Amino acid sequence: MSTNKFRLHYLARTAAGVPRDLVNTFVSAKIHAIRPTVLIYNCTWVCDARCTMCNNWKWGDRKSDMTLEQLEPVMNHPFWGAVENLNISGGEPTTRNDLPQMVELFHRHLPRLRKIGINTTGLTPTRAIPMLTRIVEFCARQEILISVRVSLDGIGDVHNQVRDVKRGFEKASRTIEAMQALAASHDNFQFGIASTIFATNMQDAENILAWARTKGLDVVFNMLRFTDAMLHNKELQETIGFQEREETFMRKFFLDRVQEESVLSGQSFMYLHYADMIANGYQRTMPCPFQSQGLLLNPNGDLHYCENSEKLGNVLDDAAEALYFKAENLMHRQHLKDKVCPTCLSPCQVNVGAMKQFVPYAKFLKRAYQVKRNPQRHTETLPTDSYAAR
Repeated sequence: MSTNKFRLHYLARTAAGVPRDLVNTFVSAKIHAIRPTVLIYNCTWVCDARCTMCNNWKWGDRKSDMTLEQLEPVMNHPFWGAVENLNISGGEPTTRNDLPQMVELFHRHLPRLRKIGINTTGLTPTRAIPMLTRIVEFCARQEILISVRVSLDGIGDVHNQVRDVKRGFEKASRTIEAMQALAASHDNFQFGIASTIFATNMQDAENILAWARTKGLDVVFNMLRFTDAMLHNKELQETIGFQEREETFMRKFFLDRVQEESVLSGQSFMYLHYADMIANGYQRTMPCPFQSQGLLLNPNGDLHYCENSEKLGNVLDDAAEALYFKAENLMHRQHLKDKVCPTCLSPCQVNVGAMKQFVPYAKFLKRAYQVKRNPQRHTETLPTDSYAAR
């Protein structure tokens, strides 16, 4: 389906939950911790790529991945009943032959589930295409919105270099073509590509954008970040971290994207977030649902509040609810909010966080209109109030 039509579907479902979101925001800020509404599940570290900016593939160990038999009792608990947004990532999710059954498992145990997101390399089309087709068709029957993005970090040899896979661009293109055709016949399905921008492929960003436009593809650009709980790449920061040249290019590139995107889109919100952080010395201005209502679950059962948090425990040893609400873990989350969140670059579910926190979202809409009309005013519009105090 068209990206704009999908966004309208998603906004309509989000609007229905606004009263509950307002109550949750008040409760989580003033009274007590609330159950998670957002969940990222890294279902495996096994991957069919050897990316130069991510070390997850080095941690791939199928024997350590939770089986569905192990995951079922973990999820069979009222604690998960508030989750609305689920993202399945890795590693490469389609390396798990039970991925379709995994989606069905989550559907059984997440009664408020609105939207599923799946990130894939698309590098094994003979496996990924039938698997993702089955998932999209299941979600259509259950009236669940689903978004799939194939990672594409350059055109031709640039992508092959970043992913360190021979004929990687050709293989990903086959998956892209099949998924684009599937999206045309399913109103619940949004498909697009995602590109992570850093020094190696920065000069190809415009080529990626032009290629996506010729194909009629929705594209999201992500700014590389360094986090061990999500990407195992903290050690790479010194060698491929951003320098002034990269920051200058990316700030302009992201502001250009703000001008082109609808202010109602999650991409616009994210691009302004990136441009802000480059301009203000990496002081976060955008809200994040993981501050109060998100969780990250890793393949072996390790549970984190977010990609920057320490391990709270393991869900195979202790109930997720007990770990989530444990006093010392909540103290750790408060430490994150005070010391880590104010400079966190992560875009994970930033659009969800915006919609769940009305005041920051309203401020963003005002700023986005100003920046769209005149990008030169970007610095003038930067918020002066701290993210942690919102």
